[in-house]
Amino acid sequence: MHVDVINNTKFSINKKYYKNFLRDTVFVSKIEGTTTLVFVDNDEIKRLNKEYRNKDKTTDVLTFIIDDNPHLSDIIISYEWVLNIKEESKVKLEVCKLIIHSILHIKNIHHTYSKKSILENRKKMKKLYNKVIEYRKTKKD
Repeated sequence: MHVDVINNTKFSINKKYYKNFLRDTVFVSKIEGTTTLVFVDNDEIKRLNKEYRNKDKTTDVLTFIIDDNPHLSDIIISYEWVLNIKEESKVKLEVCKLIIHSILHIKNIHHTYSKKSILENRKKMKKLYNKVIEYRKTKKD
């Protein structure tokens, strides 16, 4: 298992914090291989969304499994998008939620945009998030 975090924005980002959270989430989720988290701005995520999903709009997060190989995956987060919708005190939590969301996609757990699917996905995200937080607590003890 290998994780990396890349900041391709003008913003100051605590890469160490997110790398640790990503590593713990990948470990708890039993994902093998390399997972890279890349922070971008709104223009870049919009470009990627258009190129790979044919959606000409900004989004919060994109998840890519390279060559259909779950051992090679990229999580792309628009840090600018997060900053625009969340107050500063909630930015870390929102980024962590987006990481959890992407990890579920890497594990081939997907959702539609129906109300039922969104609620089910939130439950899965909360369950995984709680597992990661519990794991992190045991590591510090």
